[in-house]
Parts: sequence; C-alpha cells; structure tokens
Amino acid sequence: MNIYNFRIIQPSSLDWEVIENAYDSTCYHTKQWYDYIRKIGYQPFVVAIDRGNETIGYFLGEKVGRIFSLITAPLEGIGTYTQGLCMCQYINAMERISIYKSLAQWLFDNSIASYMQVEDWQLKYDRTDWIEETTWQHVELNEAKVQYEARATLYVSLNKSIEDLWSGLHYKSAKYSVNKARKLGLQVERINKREDIDAFVQVHYDQLKEVCARKGTHPKKSQTASRMRALCNALFPNRVFMLQVVGNDEDGNKQIMSTGIFCIDKGECSYWTGASYARYQKYCPNELMVWEAMKMMSEEGAGDLNFCGMAGYKLKFGTKYAYVPRMIFYKYRWLYRLKCLIKSTYYNTRTSLQKIKKYLLTNK
Repeated sequence: MNIYNFRIIQPSSLDWEVIENAYDSTCYHTKQWYDYIRKIGYQPFVVAIDRGNETIGYFLGEKVGRIFSLITAPLEGIGTYTQGLCMCQYINAMERISIYKSLAQWLFDNSIASYMQVEDWQLKYDRTDWIEETTWQHVELNEAKVQYEARATLYVSLNKSIEDLWSGLHYKSAKYSVNKARKLGLQVERINKREDIDAFVQVHYDQLKEVCARKGTHPKKSQTASRMRALCNALFPNRVFMLQVVGNDEDGNKQIMSTGIFCIDKGECSYWTGASYARYQKYCPNELMVWEAMKMMSEEGAGDLNFCGMAGYKLKFGTKYAYVPRMIFYKYRWLYRLKCLIKSTYYNTRTSLQKIKKYLLTNK
C-alpha cells in the first residue's frame, strides 16, 4: 500500500516561505527561480507530498511535451544540475528514493506523464578522486532497482572559515594568481542595481562569445544574452551574484577584465558561468573573481558551491568530485530509447558542425 498521496499545486498557490526554508531547499526551489522558468517559456510542475493528514514536502520540476508528457527536474540544458524534492524535515536517502518511485507510479497511473527524470543534490556521492561515470555506482539506487545515469561535477563546501577555504586553494594555480591580481590592483565589484544588469550581461556575453570562439563553439542555450538577462532579473537581488573584475591595462585605462554569474542559496549554490577577455588573462582576474565569490557566499551562510562541470581549471579551488544521479522512470521503455536517440543525434550533429566550422575558419 502506498503511504504517500500526491496533489498537483499551482505555483501561485504555494507557501513559498515554507518551501524556501526547508532543510534541503536550494536556489532551484524558490519563487524567483520559477519566475525565471516561466519567463523563458517553460511550464512549472509542483506536487505536494502528503502522508496521512500532513504535508511532508514538495516536488518541484517542469513539464514538457504534448503527445507524451515528460516531467523533468531540472530541465536538461537549463544550466543547473539538480532540483526535485524539497522536504519539510530530514529524510534519509532510501526514503527519498521511495518517494520518487511512488510519485513516478502515480504520474503514470493517472496519465499525467509517461516519463520522469530527476537529479537530486541530496543523493550525490562524494569522492576524492575521479572515476569514469559509467563505472560509478549508487548503492541505495541499486538496492531500490532504480535506473540512473551519473553526472560528475566538482564542488566545494562553503561551510568553513575563510582561513580554511583559503588553505584549500592550490598554491601555484590559485593562491599565486589571487595574490598577483591583488598586487596589480584588480578589484571585484558586485552589480547592486537592477538598471545595471543589461550592461553587465552584454559585457559578460561578449566575453563568453570570445571564449567560445577560441574553442570553435558557441555559448550554450542557457548562456545566451536573453537567458542570462532573464536569470539575473529574476534572481536579483538576493539569489544572484553578478561580479566583474576591473583593473587598469598596460595603458592605465580601467577595463572590465572578467565577469561571472553565481546563483546563491543556503543549500546548493552554482557557478553559473564565468568568462574573461584573453588579452587580460595574464592579470589573473578569473581566479580573483571565483575566490571573492566563495568568500562572499560563505559569509552569507551559503552551503555547497557546485561548479557545474568537470573543467580542469575548477580543481584549483579546493573542489572535490561529486556524482549526482539522474534517476529515470518511464511508463514505456521505447520512450526512453527514443529520447536517448534524439539526444545523441542532436549532440553528434552539433559536434560535427562545430568541427566543420573550426576547419573552415582555420583553413581560410
């Protein structure tokens, strides 16, 4: 017998204060985040979880698709790793998994959706070394016989003193660079006025385009100027850090050398994106920016800073490896196979086009 009951709730009817103060709440369980989701054209999907006469938590995700509805938490390509359950009190990993299984079955039985995909920061596994995602195993999910894929990322715990955070930085690749940037007079500025967001995003996007051009790629969908502008406006002022590093160039002119966007919360924070002009990298603005962001978030009581990916440069900030499971539930197996085929075709085509473009540019 299922001990949980589920109710679909409209986001406008939610007591957001309760959700945002839950022990496992993140930036992606907030009204501001759902304002962003609606702004970029997606449909929020929220379910209350009841046990007896008591509401014990909520599931927050998005609903996509018309013929076959998919529930995703979060949407792929949205720019974050995790979402899903937001519980009023602590529950262990096995109970979280049990709720997910029951929720998926309820969705299928009531023809609300045919597929559910969830990534939950509370179910991550930490490691001190890297292993292939295909060989990583999640003990509780294996025991519960839940299908999943691994998503590897790097993160640092901000629940430390500033001294401990500093001691965790690598000397040659981080501490040296931060000290060099300071000696050169670089300063980190936070955007504190809404009217300055557009100008900040434009500079940030220009820097991102330059970074991507050097790699022969394009900014991700979550990193377009319109998406980042919507994100910053929705999360402003208390859940986003828009930082820019300014300093004087060789001619003594003040320049914005690097910029970054960080989503902040007492739970999981995210390094959304960062970029700098190549001509200013010798001043080490990026290392200074990330370090100052870590300090600011720590001082505001933030939890883990998810660097959202495995780029090698992220190792210099005292990060450790984390493996976040992407749990997969489906009513029809062929639907999962079709989704995998569409996804692989898309990425293979994109990679091929990028290689062709890079070849053409190199051989002009």
